[in-house]
Amino acid sequence: MKTKVWTRILGLLLLGCFVTGIAKAQDSIYSASGDVAVVSSQVWRGQRYSDDPVLQTSMTLVIEGFAFNVWGNMDLTSFNDFNAGDPRAGKSGGLKGHFTEIDYSFSYDYSFEAVSVGTGASIYTFPERFSTTTELYGALSFDSAPLAPNVTLYIDVDESSAGGGDAGVYFLFGAGHSFPIDNDVVSSLDISASLGLANGGFTKFYYSGLDKAGLHDGSLTASLPLNINDNWSAGAWLTVSGLIGDEIRAQQYTGADDGTTVWGGFSLSLSF
Repeated sequence: MKTKVWTRILGLLLLGCFVTGIAKAQDSIYSASGDVAVVSSQVWRGQRYSDDPVLQTSMTLVIEGFAFNVWGNMDLTSFNDFNAGDPRAGKSGGLKGHFTEIDYSFSYDYSFEAVSVGTGASIYTFPERFSTTTELYGALSFDSAPLAPNVTLYIDVDESSAGGGDAGVYFLFGAGHSFPIDNDVVSSLDISASLGLANGGFTKFYYSGLDKAGLHDGSLTASLPLNINDNWSAGAWLTVSGLIGDEIRAQQYTGADDGTTVWGGFSLSLSF
């Protein structure tokens, strides 16, 4: 099992080096990056998918504002062996060392003088357990305004509306501020916060038919970006996130009091 895990990781790193090598050889309109992170829990929109550490990888290729990204989550323990009717339950190792989620995103971003806009699509795949689904999104950010406010609208056009159901819609509002630090390695302390809202189609899909529109989750993050050299960087972060509302919290976790997660991680990035 350990050999298979490190073979997958090595393969991703080699692919990342290949992609970044291509970008480096091209004109400056091309850029590429790859990163790997060890994260204490897998959390998505306030929902905690694993209480144990996971390995998350990401590779991105950008060509004149168009970007293609592949993101993956690998379980490092057997926490999910008995979740969601896992067919590997009871077998040696379970989902440990397996990519439980691989996402593919296509996007386009453009910056005007006072605002940046973005649009794209994300395909969520779950090789071991769940069905594939697709979201479209549009985003606005005001980086030059105080606290750099931003808003993103996500619309699920696949699984949530299957069988005549309502499409899942999720709004994410965010803001943040960077506090400069006079240091060659640690250049700033970044603080950010977000608030998510969901419609009934979203909650019905993720919470066993619960039709409840409104506030869904919130988070607060403190992060330290670390400068290594022109191509290498790293970062560490700590996040407090949680679902909003006793009905949603009780559906996702063991009870309404178990809906807040404190989690964080460390990442290493290479870019050209």
